[in-house]
Amino acid sequence: MRIYAEVEDQVNKELDLLAIEKGSNKKQLILEAIDLYLHQDRSELDQTIKDRDQARSDADQRWRELTQARSELNQIKRDLETARSREDQLRSEVNEARSSQDQASAEAAILRHEVDSLKDAMSMKNDEISFLRAMIHQLTEKITPALPPSEEEIRAKHWWQFWRRG
Repeated sequence: MRIYAEVEDQVNKELDLLAIEKGSNKKQLILEAIDLYLHQDRSELDQTIKDRDQARSDADQRWRELTQARSELNQIKRDLETARSREDQLRSEVNEARSSQDQASAEAAILRHEVDSLKDAMSMKNDEISFLRAMIHQLTEKITPALPPSEEEIRAKHWWQFWRRG
């Protein structure tokens, strides 16, 4: 029975060279190759196929893990950017708070100065009021004898009648 197969030119040339080396022909070489293929121990080939399939499975698993790791990395990068943005925002708020604090400190210093000035002014006014009270007290002591007598005294002493009220 005949079996036909097309082979590439390179394979055909290699068959010719091998046939010349062995002192045989192409037909004999092809028959030996088919016989060897049919009667060879397939366990090694099967093991190689299993190893290849396992390697593909492992490679696919690593690819999925790599893809997941990249996805997690991208999420971490986004989280990092969010955290940096939040950090910048908080730094800005801290700077604003410091600026407000500095402004409030300056205003407090001005207000303390004004309070001290007002205290000094009040102290001077209090001293002036004390001085005026002392003067009024001295004047009251001097003027009191010149005041008209009380109603009882006027009745008791008739010579004070010109002081009597209307």
